[in-house]
Parts: sequence; C-alpha cells; structure tokens
Amino acid sequence: MDVNELVGLANWMNEHVNPSMSVYEQLANSMEQNATNGNKVPLREHLDAVQKALLDMPVSQLSYQQTDLLDDMEVDDLLGEKGWRFVERTVKEGNYDPASAAADIRKAKQRLDSALQQFEQTRQSLSAVGITGEPDYEASDKVTVRVRFKDAVEIENVSQLKKWSAEWYDISRGLAMAAGERPEDVEVKGATTGSLIIVLGTTLSVATIIALIMKQIASTVKSSMEIAHTLQDWKMRKVADAEVERVLLARRKSVEDGGVQDAFELVREKIGARISGDVENGLKKSIEKMFRFTSKGGEVDMLPPPEPADDEELDEAVAEAINTIIENVEEMRTLKAATQLLIEDKANDVPDNDADDAEAGE
Repeated sequence: MDVNELVGLANWMNEHVNPSMSVYEQLANSMEQNATNGNKVPLREHLDAVQKALLDMPVSQLSYQQTDLLDDMEVDDLLGEKGWRFVERTVKEGNYDPASAAADIRKAKQRLDSALQQFEQTRQSLSAVGITGEPDYEASDKVTVRVRFKDAVEIENVSQLKKWSAEWYDISRGLAMAAGERPEDVEVKGATTGSLIIVLGTTLSVATIIALIMKQIASTVKSSMEIAHTLQDWKMRKVADAEVERVLLARRKSVEDGGVQDAFELVREKIGARISGDVENGLKKSIEKMFRFTSKGGEVDMLPPPEPADDEELDEAVAEAINTIIENVEEMRTLKAATQLLIEDKANDVPDNDADDAEAGE
C-alpha cells in the first residue's frame, strides 16, 4: 500500500464510518441500560439504525491491502456486512447474557473510535507535509494490478519465483493477445515483500479483461461454496441421502468446471470480435491459469484510475472503460467478501426462534 492509498483509507473511514458512530453509541447506551436497570428500553430503533449505517458502507471500494490493514487493526470484522453480523449476533446473545452483550458492543465501539482517531492523526500529519491522498497516475488509461503470491503459491525461493514468473508471463501474454496488444504492454511496476506482491501496469483493454475474469472466478467460487454449505446443512439435518449427495457434488463440479468457459464467453462478448486460433488458445490458457492461481490462494486486485468527474474532459471510450473496470472490481470484491462469510464458522450463529425481534423488554 502506498502512502496516498493510506490517506485514501483514512478519508474513507472519516466519510463512511465516522458518521455511524452516533447511532452505534445509542445502541451501546441502550444495551448497557437494559443490563443494569430494571426499566428496559426497546432496541429495535437503534438496531435498525446501526444496520443501515453498516450495510451502507461501500466496503467494496477498498483494496485488499486496505482491508488487510483494517484487519490488522482488528476493526475489519466490525464494518459492512461482517460488522452487522457481529452486532446482530451479539444483540441476540443478549437475551441470555445482557451484561456480556452490552460489554461486547461497547468494546467494539471503542475499537472503532480508536481506529478513527489513529486514521485522523495520520491524515493530519501527512496533510501537513503536502500528502493529500490523491494518487499520482501516469495516465488515465493505465491500471495498477496487484498480484499477491500467498498460501500455496507463496514465493520463498528463486525456483518458485521462476515458476510463477513463467505462469504470469503466460497469463499476461494471452490477455494481451486477446486485447490486440503485445505482452510487453503489461509492465512490471514494482514488487513488495511479505506475501510477495508484484505490481503490474496494464492498459485499459487488458485491465477490462482481467476484471471480467476475476469477477467470474469470484462468482464461481461463491456458487461452489453455496452448494457445499447446502450439502453440509442437509447432512447435519440428516435429510441428505447418498443420491442427494451425489447430485449436489456433481452440480458443484459442474459449476467449477464451467467457470473457465463462462469467463471465456464473457471476455469474448466484451471484446466483440471473433477470437480463434492462437489468440483463443492463449486466452483460454490464461483464464485456466488464473483460476488455478486463485484456487491455490493467490490474489489479484486492481486499482483503476479514479472515476471520471462529470466536468472532466476525457475521451468517452476511456471514461466508459474506467467505469466498467471499477464496477467489475467492486463486484469481484463483494463476491469474495460474501464467500468469506459463507466459510465462517456457523457456530457463531445462535439459533433462536424468538431472536428476530432482537429487542429487550418486550
């Protein structure tokens, strides 16, 4: 993450999280009152306000590195849909232990307040030396692509570096060919350590293809996970027999196997040109390798230029491409976040037929 991206995150927190703190405080106060006072107050109004504030947060605007930082600060799980799930679960548990539930909500509010304060201090300090969070783009037709090598594709030695460099050469070559460009048009802009991240610079055409493919990958993984959870739920309820299991497993395999072809069709439709021969083979090979890379834990994120302002003079085709990329990238992030929620431990969800009211004293 560069320093401008850090300032951008601080601005995002101030714009989308700070305003929600007042309704969060009202919920915390009410829960504390119910835990210590005989005069119970309803929580519904406060709960609805917190739900709206959290679900309205455009978390999909954040890059993976920005959400990683929020995770390190232990507030990522308190924002957006994850944050709402935490609040909802905690309030429901308050039916059994009001004091602990109130304490948990208060601690969460304090963590958010602390993060907001840290970001505000950072923003003010950087602003004092002229860093305002406006990314310095070389051109409006270039897109930054971050390729993170982690988990099963983590690079720990030069042999692995050689292997995955070759993989990404093949991927970049196939995508560039499909866009009618040269492999060298995909530039290496830099690299960072840790879970190694290679930063690529691509044209809008190549970036559009990458965004489409990554969105399809995220959609395929989510669909596969949904089927897996359906089977798991049926097994737990002891209503799934061998035939049901066979059908669901076959459906899951069909979804996973069809993901590559679905991505190929999306790209072909977007390009609007006939793809055949070496170009078709190269594109399919790229898509297959991208599916394999992400299935092993690799991650691809994109930082397109900012969405054009209404009064900004920009070529219509360029503006449309940027808007399309932004839309697909945000949808990709939303799908990935939804998948993460699916794989969370369902034990966190406390079954309670009366908990939907989520109110005390009624």
